Amino acid sequence: MKKILLLFVSFLLIPLAFASGPWDFLRPLTEMAYSFDSITKFLVFVVSLVLCFIAVKAYFKSKSKRFLLIGTAFFLFAIKGFLKILDLFVSPGWFLGDASENVFELIILALFFVALFFKPKK
Repeated sequence: MKKILLLFVSFLLIPLAFASGPWDFLRPLTEMAYSFDSITKFLVFVVSLVLCFIAVKAYFKSKSKRFLLIGTAFFLFAIKGFLKILDLFVSPGWFLGDASENVFELIILALFFVALFFKPKK
């Protein structure tokens, strides 16, 4: 009897193992995002350049090293955006891999962390 019950439960659970994941509701959103991918990458590049310019201008006005770090972070963000745009139009998507992108993001986050949480020397 236990074997029959186990067999019955396993037959009920097998379709669940091959069913779609709980994240399938995100697929339409992902497909829509892919349709705007090149526009989004270009906008990210432009906005990061503008924020870099604003941070550098603030640095020259106040001479605070924090603004210089923030400007450097946004400049690296702009470089990453430019490389991603090159990746779209020059190569088939293998120019800037996930590992390289993660290194850029780690350096950018480290610069933001230093700019936000370390006190300047007096």
